[in-house]
Amino acid sequence: MKILIATGGTGGHIFPAIETAKALKVRGHQVSFAGVLGPAEEKIKALDFPAFSLSAQGLVDRSFKGWINFGKIMSQAIFRSFGVVRKIAPDKIIGFGGYGAFPVVMAGSLMRCPVLIHEQNVVPGKANTVLSKIVKKIAISFEGSRRYLDPAKVVWTGCPCHHSAVPSKSEGLLAFGLEENKKTIVLLGGSQGSQRLNEIFLELMKDLSLSGFQAIHMTGKKDFPLYEARYGQANLPVKVYAFINNISQAYAAADIIIARSGAATVSELGLLGLPSILVPYPFAGNHQKYNADVLAGAGAAIIIEQKDLTKASLKEAVTRMLSSNFSREEILKKTQGLFQTDAALQLALVAEGL
Repeated sequence: MKILIATGGTGGHIFPAIETAKALKVRGHQVSFAGVLGPAEEKIKALDFPAFSLSAQGLVDRSFKGWINFGKIMSQAIFRSFGVVRKIAPDKIIGFGGYGAFPVVMAGSLMRCPVLIHEQNVVPGKANTVLSKIVKKIAISFEGSRRYLDPAKVVWTGCPCHHSAVPSKSEGLLAFGLEENKKTIVLLGGSQGSQRLNEIFLELMKDLSLSGFQAIHMTGKKDFPLYEARYGQANLPVKVYAFINNISQAYAAADIIIARSGAATVSELGLLGLPSILVPYPFAGNHQKYNADVLAGAGAAIIIEQKDLTKASLKEAVTRMLSSNFSREEILKKTQGLFQTDAALQLALVAEGL
């Protein structure tokens, strides 16, 4: 079959989309991408998937003029999407949410192509809430999403993510040039990084490094030069990266993860049994807080809301994380049944059955 994946280019959408595309390709399907792909277009093409990039933007100005402008831009994107769908002539379409996928999914639905959408977060985003009324099936990452959607259309597939082939702890530490006899904290501020997290973590490591801690810090591209220099000047045992491509090595090295709580990250942490301190991104409808609650509600993570984030609160959470209640074995017991181990395959199967 020919399957078109509609997605935006941000990490929360593109990572599950790519994992699903790989699963579909293994099963013999021809997969193409379309949407507001941005820089992700290069990554998609590097994996040998055809990509068709559109221009659109989300609603940033909620004035009357802003709504008019948004409607005009989205209408143009939908019109262009008709052409893309005609050119590809897919048998099925899978949408991964957000304004980046919206025009393609809308065009495909209007052209009567069977459409499946995947909702990454517990609380559905605005685009998927609208599209859920017209598509055939809605795949969800978390069981808690059922209450917001038509139960007759919903299927729990989980969130496609990186959770297999994690190397040993020794291999993970070796990959980053870290010591075996120290506790290792990994900070993941999301694909764009977090200035607030970056600053507080730097100050925290000035204290923790004296107590035998080392760290891997993913700063995001914008903040990387600043924090690479500041860690070097302070001579702290921290490996600094703008982005970590092989996240499985970082997971293997980690004793504690500090992270935002995007759907893929929460799924990875739960599936791997990783002790985590989650600092949900406080905007975009506070969706990440509901994702974090999945782990925290099971007693498998600690949440610090950004308004409460200080060096002291983060240090206290790190201390709590070292207790036996947050060992990998205990976390895996607590998260059993909350996450799908083969989400990409499950999504592929649902798409095939549309």
